[in-house]
Amino acid sequence: MSVKFSNTDWNSLLKSSSLVLLLKILGAVGGYSFVWVVINVFGPGAYGLFEVAFTFLSILAVLSKWGTDGLTVREIPNMNELDGWGFVRKVQSFVGLSSLAFALILFLSADIIEDFFNDFGLGLVLRMTAFTLPFFALFQIHSEYLRARKQWLLYGVFQTSFFLGLISLLIYLFPHHFLLSTEPFLMRFPREIIPMGFLFIMSFFAFISIRFYGPLFHKSWRSLKNHASSATSMFLTGALFMIMSWSDTLTVSYFMSVEDVANYRVAFKIATLITFTQFAINARIAPQISSLWLNKKAKELQSIIYKASLINTIVGIPLFLGIMFFGKFLLSIFGEGFEDSLSVLRILCFGQIINALCGPVMYLLNMTGNEKRARNTMIYAAIINISANILLIPLFGLKGAAWATSITMILWNIWALLIGYKQTGIRTLIFWR
Repeated sequence: MSVKFSNTDWNSLLKSSSLVLLLKILGAVGGYSFVWVVINVFGPGAYGLFEVAFTFLSILAVLSKWGTDGLTVREIPNMNELDGWGFVRKVQSFVGLSSLAFALILFLSADIIEDFFNDFGLGLVLRMTAFTLPFFALFQIHSEYLRARKQWLLYGVFQTSFFLGLISLLIYLFPHHFLLSTEPFLMRFPREIIPMGFLFIMSFFAFISIRFYGPLFHKSWRSLKNHASSATSMFLTGALFMIMSWSDTLTVSYFMSVEDVANYRVAFKIATLITFTQFAINARIAPQISSLWLNKKAKELQSIIYKASLINTIVGIPLFLGIMFFGKFLLSIFGEGFEDSLSVLRILCFGQIINALCGPVMYLLNMTGNEKRARNTMIYAAIINISANILLIPLFGLKGAAWATSITMILWNIWALLIGYKQTGIRTLIFWR
């Protein structure tokens, strides 16, 4: 298949992606600032507790959405504005009910989870997480709607990292108020709950802001059953990917301490800088993949995939080399003792660079009607990942978690790349012409 690159296509891709990338940069600054502020104001233990709680929040949000976020991205671009609003309102109604159910389960089981992980204070943070879950899941659905409608500015604002940046700014400006306050209301709560408390407040206001864009709920949400099969496949793909993304954190928390969780998550967040542009590029092209495939424009689809892969490669390789050489300095920014995670960081970088080079393999499968194959890929990958974490972390500590994550990431990316080519004829690897 010949691939033609037109200046018009390049300008369109780069213009829209640049806006998302700029917002991503601002969000990343906010996200990394949040890590630095929480560690330096509340200590590594508090940040470790937050990461464990955020893991539960992320996993339960995926369960609550049940693939309807991916369904929204795929279906909305092919609908007019009225039908699109009706569809997303049905999705929000479903997610609102399911997230309330999962929030209740988490609230009631918080103490049991604390005992299982043996992390003192985790139960209280998880109860705050339960209150956060419905608002968090709903504003994520609206974010995907904005993405499907190519409203990139609002889409960038409706990201978790953007809210974390606001939280870090508040904590940084008023640290003593939260640590030493004599206000009776604030004195009732341990300081470890403050980061999650702020996330709850931000999620709530994000939820409220949805009302500015139209009605929120739709009474006939049960009609979504017509999309149940596709949504379930996308849900399983997303859920398994989420499990793989966070199983290392939960396993480290179980076998090690919350301080070790903090060390590992800092290394992981630095490693993800390699795929920094991938988020912006993939966010831009996901609705376009769906439209081009639906209209049988394979050459145009191959062209846009190549452009995305080329940008990811051009940015990813220098970042990979930079982190490999300057990793110790980057780790030291977050505080004393984090430099000890240098080998962990370098191991994680290998998985991330393969992820960047392989291109948008999962988006290609999900947006072209191959969501079941994406699901099956994630099933096998999740089994390997969980098994590797359980086996390697007790033997090698944080290095074991890093190897489990990187090996799994390399395997599923290469496998999905091959499956995507077999099913669509589209090549996502820039070196495969």
